[in-house]
Amino acid sequence: MLDTIRGYICNFAMSRSEIEQVHKSAATLSPQQTMIAYNKLRDDAADLFMKAQKSTNRNGECGELILYLLIEWILEAPQILAKMSLKASGQMPVHGSDGIHVKYDPATDGLIFFWGEAKFHATISGAMSSAVTSISSTLKYDKLKEDINLVRRHISFSGLSPEGQVKVVEFLDPLSQLYQKKTDASACLIGFDFDGFTKLKNCDSATLEVRFAELLEEALKSAATSLASNLEASGISHHRMEVFFMPVPSVEDLRIEFQNRIGWKS
Repeated sequence: MLDTIRGYICNFAMSRSEIEQVHKSAATLSPQQTMIAYNKLRDDAADLFMKAQKSTNRNGECGELILYLLIEWILEAPQILAKMSLKASGQMPVHGSDGIHVKYDPATDGLIFFWGEAKFHATISGAMSSAVTSISSTLKYDKLKEDINLVRRHISFSGLSPEGQVKVVEFLDPLSQLYQKKTDASACLIGFDFDGFTKLKNCDSATLEVRFAELLEEALKSAATSLASNLEASGISHHRMEVFFMPVPSVEDLRIEFQNRIGWKS
């Protein structure tokens, strides 16, 4: 899995305009020069991961990359702002959302803005509690305004046409008629240590998948009930949410191994 997601660090961390510039230059370069250009782009993306961790004193970028892929692939909502470079430069508030994606909604002829939150903890309850706290903070007017202003200031790096950039900004303008067609939604990834992996050691290959599904379903039923209660207690209601649960043998091992795969030795 890590080898797969590692291949997308450029798409996640670098702005679309930076990536497109390398694509354009490749047309005039030799094969060797093209390879060097793409390798540099990949190295720049890895450097941004390291700088962002140092700048924010956080190490959840692996989870943010996975969430980015889920939103793009499952929800089919492209990222409109590569926040990694803003984190590294200190331009982004530490407590902003982990990702900003947008999707056209034919039902309303409007746009859905997905504000991402990736939380990886040793316990599923800890990850959910942290996610609810972050979502509650993100949805407050001041925090949401900060992220909206980031989009307005940096939309030129999104890869959208000038006309598309203007249209997106209109949806973010409270004085625009299109503002009423904007929907704010949270896309949340909950990563946690799952002891179900250790319970599979004595299962044969024929029953392994079924038994794993049973163990996970049992854990997620309880988690879903707990998440709903936490959201209600935090006053979050009538708000669209897309929640992904990701069980792993060890969150800490996942972080370390990801850092090793991108050349960041811990």
